[in-house]
Amino acid sequence: MIEATIKMTVPAEKKREVLQTVRAMLGPIRLERGCISCNCYVDVEDESVLLFEEAWKTREDLEKHLRSDHFGILNGAMRLLRVEPDIRFNTITSTAGPEAIKAAQAW
Repeated sequence: MIEATIKMTVPAEKKREVLQTVRAMLGPIRLERGCISCNCYVDVEDESVLLFEEAWKTREDLEKHLRSDHFGILNGAMRLLRVEPDIRFNTITSTAGPEAIKAAQAW
């Protein structure tokens, strides 16, 4: 699984436009082949910060998405920012759920 995160600091005067663009892209991106999830969050401590997160089944699925019109539109919205976004791609080889908490607390 590949996790993609984009942390954006959005100027107040561009926030509505960026949020509208992101909101419009969520559904179509979620329908792309290989998309596990696609969400956007607002930082509760700094409302100018948005975190856009995606998860993809394979590197090929992610690469196809990065060439898609949907990502092109999102990329255009990122060009409205004054500060370059922090973009990260993480390869995840394993995941755990609540059982990891229980195991850690059992120590």
